Amino acid sequence: MPDPGAPDPGRLAEILAGLADQDLRGWLANDPLQYVRRYPEEGDQEIVAVFASVLAFGRVSLFSKVIRAGLSRMDAAGGPARFIDGAPLIRTAAEREEAAQALDGLSYRWNRPADFALLFSALRSVRASHGRIGAVFPAGDAATTLDRGFGALRGAVPAAAQTPGFLRLLPLPSDGSACKRGCMLLRWMARREFPDTGAWAHLDPAALVLPLDVHTGRISRFIGLTDRTDASWRTAAQITAALRRIDPADPVRFDFAMAHLGISAGCRGRRDAAICPGCPLDAICRAA
Repeated sequence: MPDPGAPDPGRLAEILAGLADQDLRGWLANDPLQYVRRYPEEGDQEIVAVFASVLAFGRVSLFSKVIRAGLSRMDAAGGPARFIDGAPLIRTAAEREEAAQALDGLSYRWNRPADFALLFSALRSVRASHGRIGAVFPAGDAATTLDRGFGALRGAVPAAAQTPGFLRLLPLPSDGSACKRGCMLLRWMARREFPDTGAWAHLDPAALVLPLDVHTGRISRFIGLTDRTDASWRTAAQITAALRRIDPADPVRFDFAMAHLGISAGCRGRRDAAICPGCPLDAICRAA
């Protein structure tokens, strides 16, 4: 349940609105969304959004190198859409290993070239059958949208060719995951306001769920949006419900700014005399 010691809802709404409405452009350079916004065409944007979002875990400086390496390959082939449309369609483990050789060096943490070869194959298959990636992400509540969308990408690769790393790129809410990366993908593509793209106009921003990570979870606890400490879908949904009471039409509009209080503004999770006085949340933050 939300923290009973939370600030007055009206004051909380006012302060969060001020946080989200500030000039956020400077933080975009430290966010994977920057790569999506490089491309003006929806077909390119949604491919880059999937690729960049599934890699967005760990340190930004580390996964950004992998995103850039992948985009360099795509751009050399004429752009993301042309690259994906020319990617090998993988049906067997042997085809997977052959396709992985062409992606040698594209690795991050536990994900290897074979996992990305499968992801690119899945994207090609969905584009061939549906015309656009967004078509397999149906309107509805966020859990259903992600289960159906990521489920379709998983299902585009025969089970015999799948790898554990490929499946970990596409987690499902129905498995209990907070699906931070999937929720971030939906935010990027559904919201109409900066910094997001609004490319998937069939999705309703009101139905989105906060992408829960260490930063948004910590900030949410500091300002009384939740008392939960686990990184689960249930926690993400609870925080979103609290934000929905502030902005029913666009509850996750606060996500980018909340996350970057930690990513870009240096929130340390404790009182810091050099950082806290300049934070927009200082007046209501439990840590402060």
